[in-house]
Amino acid sequence: MTRAGFHLVEQDSLTLPADAVLITLASQEQLDALFAGPPATINSVLPRVVLISDPSPDGAAAALALGAADALAGPVHFPELCARLSARIRAQQNPVVLGPAGNGSEPQRTGNEASSDQDAGALEHRVQEEFERARRYSLSFSLVLLGLDELQGMEERLGADTAGRLRAEVGQTLRRELRVPDLVVPYGPDEFAILLPETGEAGARQSVIRVRERLTSLPFESDPRLEPSRFSAGIVTYPHPAAASPDDLFSLAEAALMRGRAQSIERIGLAM
Repeated sequence: MTRAGFHLVEQDSLTLPADAVLITLASQEQLDALFAGPPATINSVLPRVVLISDPSPDGAAAALALGAADALAGPVHFPELCARLSARIRAQQNPVVLGPAGNGSEPQRTGNEASSDQDAGALEHRVQEEFERARRYSLSFSLVLLGLDELQGMEERLGADTAGRLRAEVGQTLRRELRVPDLVVPYGPDEFAILLPETGEAGARQSVIRVRERLTSLPFESDPRLEPSRFSAGIVTYPHPAAASPDDLFSLAEAALMRGRAQSIERIGLAM
């Protein structure tokens, strides 16, 4: 985990400043003692991610029910663990700030910062809507993170303007090729988030393959040499046993994207 950018301190109790708490347990039976205490206390502390070596699927669900921010049962996939920790830490460091009426309003911003905030807000709102609708009517939907790999390297080689134009062209192509109900927004420095309503895992995978083929068949003014290997993707489909809330879907999608980037051929990762 140190190689992944985390600084870990092993201790029995939290005495040093930290961004998250990673707890390892041998079995589900140790959960009750660990999370003993009023729910308000549990929910006010730092994100607590629980790893259980027992592969029982009930262990992770029990930890979530008792107040853990996230939980994984063995065997644990290392990139997924890192992605989930990163997502929880970002959520802890950048909480949603509510306006006076509690409606999520924020001070007026301009330029790229305001546009980024609007994209993030639109994505979170739609994921919340699809989550509630799928749960109410027993439907499925998928969240895809499509990574344009090496975009950061292109920015260093050819300049920020060229990389920005390529990113904009890719975004326009995605919006043109996907269905009207689908949502496409920028996500991170070199990724796009794609929300596919009423789409299962197989349908989401086919959508990724189709848009990737389209992206690699079109000439781009900013970079005419786009190749399939430059696009990786992570897919999570709801319902998913590890998705108890909409926020869980983002963690799972990021972990799936890391899994896709680790592949040498297909480069499409699925949430596990």
